[in-house]
Amino acid sequence: MSFTNQNEKAAQLQALEMARDYIENNQEIPNELSHILFPPEKREYELIYWGKERKEQILTETIPVPLQEDKIFPPNTEFNSNEWINKLIFGENLQILKTLIQMKKDGKLKNSDGTDGVRLIYIDPPFTTKQDFKVQGAEQVAYADKLSGAEFIEFIRKRLILAKELLADDGTIFVHLDQKMSHYIKIILDEVFGKNNLLNEIVWHFRTYQGKTQNYFPRKHNVIYWYKNKNNPNFSLEYDDDYEDTVDAERWKEYLVNGNEIRGANYPKNDSRFTGYYDKFVKNNGRHPKNDDIIMTVKGFVIDDVWMDIQAVDPKDKKEKTGYPTQKPEDLLNRIIECCTGQGDLVLDFFAGSGTTPVMAEKLGRRWIAVDVGKYSIYTIQKRLLQIKNIRPFMLYSGGLYDAEKLNKFDKENWKLFALQLWNCQASKTKVKGLDFDGEKDNCLVKVYSPQELKENNLKISYETINEIDTIIGANTGNEIFIIAPQGQFTFAEDDIEIKNRIYHILRVPYSMLAKFTENFTPAKQPKDSDSINEIVDSIGFDFIQPPTVDFEVATNKLRIKKFRSNSRMKGEQKTELSMILIDYNYDGEVFDIDDVFYNKDLYEINAKTKKRQLKTSIKIKSFDKTAMFIFVDNCGNEKRMIIDGTK
Repeated sequence: MSFTNQNEKAAQLQALEMARDYIENNQEIPNELSHILFPPEKREYELIYWGKERKEQILTETIPVPLQEDKIFPPNTEFNSNEWINKLIFGENLQILKTLIQMKKDGKLKNSDGTDGVRLIYIDPPFTTKQDFKVQGAEQVAYADKLSGAEFIEFIRKRLILAKELLADDGTIFVHLDQKMSHYIKIILDEVFGKNNLLNEIVWHFRTYQGKTQNYFPRKHNVIYWYKNKNNPNFSLEYDDDYEDTVDAERWKEYLVNGNEIRGANYPKNDSRFTGYYDKFVKNNGRHPKNDDIIMTVKGFVIDDVWMDIQAVDPKDKKEKTGYPTQKPEDLLNRIIECCTGQGDLVLDFFAGSGTTPVMAEKLGRRWIAVDVGKYSIYTIQKRLLQIKNIRPFMLYSGGLYDAEKLNKFDKENWKLFALQLWNCQASKTKVKGLDFDGEKDNCLVKVYSPQELKENNLKISYETINEIDTIIGANTGNEIFIIAPQGQFTFAEDDIEIKNRIYHILRVPYSMLAKFTENFTPAKQPKDSDSINEIVDSIGFDFIQPPTVDFEVATNKLRIKKFRSNSRMKGEQKTELSMILIDYNYDGEVFDIDDVFYNKDLYEINAKTKKRQLKTSIKIKSFDKTAMFIFVDNCGNEKRMIIDGTK
């Protein structure tokens, strides 16, 4: 199978014919053919696997989703809509990253010095270890990673490609991994960011309880890869001022500081961090030191790329421990954020988990964006943030699952984005002879009129409006154009208007009929057990909140669910099972403060006779004598909130 002496076009045609034979025989197309048909960027090496998409395809075909404001925290806070507000976003991160890229282009992602883009990205993605992580003090499975192999690699790669587009020119990214997949993702990071842009491979050696292992050494470290985007970051070298080490005669000759070996008179005489040294010891004592004599004390040292001084979160530390699995210590994120960002710089974590990144960004005075697809994560982060004294305002957003009653509250750009997705259009701003278009559909231009701009200009869309558009753009912009606007904003009833040889397709946005346009929606599922918690697909499009139907009762310390039915659609099918129940045992009437979580595996059992899954007769909960809020969550993240008066 050699194409060496053929020109590129001839080679591609021959490869196409050969690929046809493989397809007709239900065989996988060999990588050699795939590379001829879809040639990769020229590079020294790359990781090849089935399902790897072209970078350009990922950037153009990923669908952005508008961000719908849900609630501001602390409650009833006032803020200037023209100023930055920190963002906690519930939704699938791939589409949200694409939305954030557009915000960067629009000048809405700024750092303290006015530069566009995110200064720092830290992510702690699923490690694909296929192990179950337990909530402290309970048996609920809260996190397990399902994706593995090529599927996982491409899952991460897509997000890294979009993440690079989000970074400021001097921005950097930290990617936190364990030993299972770090070597694969390192190659992907080299492809996306460039191998010469690797700043450090950081080894975080965390010392936890000494668990016993039978067949291998205890696994006590993770790897964090740190890459720059284009320019070097404004890096701040850190010293550990609390460090103190005593050097005896056995060790003194081998002791290294900043790469310089201390031998005899070569000690750093003018460095105040060093007290005592070998020559002085000999002079004062009149003898050579014995092995157990302390001859030098070293105070402080430069932090290098092996971090042994930061401990994992102590399960007994009630102040920091949240109970959320995979929680990373605040000291770790403190070091990462401080080393390469300044006050007011923008920090992003799109696998936010327990929320350590936004919590530390907030404490350090940075701007932040945190994204996660899990409701448990969102409520955990919300709780941690609100425990910070003098917390700055932050907004909770939804990206992909919307409240239809709040659609009019979208700003102009998000409404346009929403309308484009509603009609399966690709968002793409184009200017034709001074007239702005907002997207493409079937290779035709799309113009969207938002409710805001129609109101601002006191405008209704009439025949004159369409004729004016046609006159401006002239004859060379295609034979079809789509016009999208709210229902009721047109002065005519036709769905198609023909002017000369061009047809204008009129697409009205009817608020009462939105659900029928989301039939191709693929949601990012909520976890229900250890096998499905990370069974993540790239979410497509959006859907509208459909609260589940729940009938239950609470008695003493038991919860009995009589009936549960999900009203959401997953690929057109009804899914009737609970994903999780979240409980606040002391609800204050404004903020849900999560105290407990139960997953699908805790709520269902197998009927011994029918062998079918059914709700358990009762679930043991904590007793409470105050007002409590129960949140019942289905597979797609739809919620049913119920308040129970525990005083009665």
